[in-house]
Amino acid sequence: MSETIKPTDQINEQPAYDEHLYGAFLENGSLQAYEYLSGDRDFRNEQKRQFLAGEISNPQLDYPDINPEMIDKTESALLSMKQDIISNEQNEVVRQAYRWRLNEKIAEIRMLKSTAANDMRRFKRYSEFIYGKPSTDVFAYTVNSIISEANQFTGSDNSDTSRAAIDLLQSLPVMDQPEIPELPNAETIGFAHKQTEKELGDLIDIPSEATKLDASQIQEAFETALSRTGDNSWRVEIDEKSSKTAVSVDQEQMQVNIPQSRTVTRAKLAGLIVHEIGTHVARRTNGERSSLKLLGLGLDRYEAGEEGIATMREQALANKMDDFRGIDGLLAIGLSLGLDGQPRDFRQVYTVLEKYYLFKNLKSKKDLLEAHEKAQTSAWNHSIRTFRGTDCKTPGVCFTKDIVYRNGNIGIWDVVRNNPEEMLRFNVGKYDPTNSRHLWILEQLGITDQDLTELES
Repeated sequence: MSETIKPTDQINEQPAYDEHLYGAFLENGSLQAYEYLSGDRDFRNEQKRQFLAGEISNPQLDYPDINPEMIDKTESALLSMKQDIISNEQNEVVRQAYRWRLNEKIAEIRMLKSTAANDMRRFKRYSEFIYGKPSTDVFAYTVNSIISEANQFTGSDNSDTSRAAIDLLQSLPVMDQPEIPELPNAETIGFAHKQTEKELGDLIDIPSEATKLDASQIQEAFETALSRTGDNSWRVEIDEKSSKTAVSVDQEQMQVNIPQSRTVTRAKLAGLIVHEIGTHVARRTNGERSSLKLLGLGLDRYEAGEEGIATMREQALANKMDDFRGIDGLLAIGLSLGLDGQPRDFRQVYTVLEKYYLFKNLKSKKDLLEAHEKAQTSAWNHSIRTFRGTDCKTPGVCFTKDIVYRNGNIGIWDVVRNNPEEMLRFNVGKYDPTNSRHLWILEQLGITDQDLTELES
């Protein structure tokens, strides 16, 4: 019988260390910059049509959600809060935790201002300050993994697959072979599977026996999962207007958004539940009920840990994995930044991605026409994710957030393998278990023992 982690009351009757700070931070710091980089679906579909028809070299992206007045007001409030904490907060650990996090949030605001001003130099600087940029070694490992797979199909009996493999190989950069990250063994995966089932198994209740489920069925399953966490403050909405294609969690609005056209298999939906509800929502709820409320919205640069945990749990639930997650995002960002020495714009990254997806689709036995159409859609969607916030035409400038999926997945599996007991407190809040600074904060505030005991009970 699984034991779903539910929101917990604070262990003792003492207020949280940051009880006096969190309300103000919640009001101004819950903004997530990427939520403001979506565009009008009709406008972007027209840009896609013109791009695929060769009428434009690169798309022009719209950002209707960026409100300069609101951004200026939020920046001012965050700067004021930072100065007040530096001057007046007596608890050194709390002061440092908030200072680091506020610096990150201020950078997010300024990144949005750079988008609005079309200042690509500043956008690049802020994006890499917040999310970092991929290491050349991880990029080389990713590229070489794709090359190794494509090489196996150059002599395929299917001439379309063979040609696609050769075209892909010719489009990819030649990289040195770096040290290869170690994949988890069966014992590690088995432990992660058992723990994921124990903590989150009760959240999974899929409303239909259908092979594929639509947006309304996804919504129903998510709402059931939310009810079983004991948290009634979140909403699940079907998004009919956004250009987004992936399910997303909006921490600012406390809302899970499902694109209207989204469909998933039953197995994929189970993974989405532990990813979106069991991780993104539950860590928010438990963090706000801990002795450091900031864990609700997250310590600075927590997202590699967040997405690493979420994707690890999906893989653990499936009880198998062939590679670390996040290949697509890491590949696109590395190509854009030019980690092989050649920075690229939207069109150049799209061209490589289209070949990559065409090969993947043909390898999966799709016919040529279907494989090509799906490759165009996938390449477009991932290029949009990579270049959101930019002008799409400046080589070497992109939105680097999606590196957190591959970096995080590699890092979290390393934690599960080498320090498995850490997995028991993954849901105390939004922190990165691979970040020594985060572990220091938890240790200094005693969260290690208090909240771990509560979660295990």
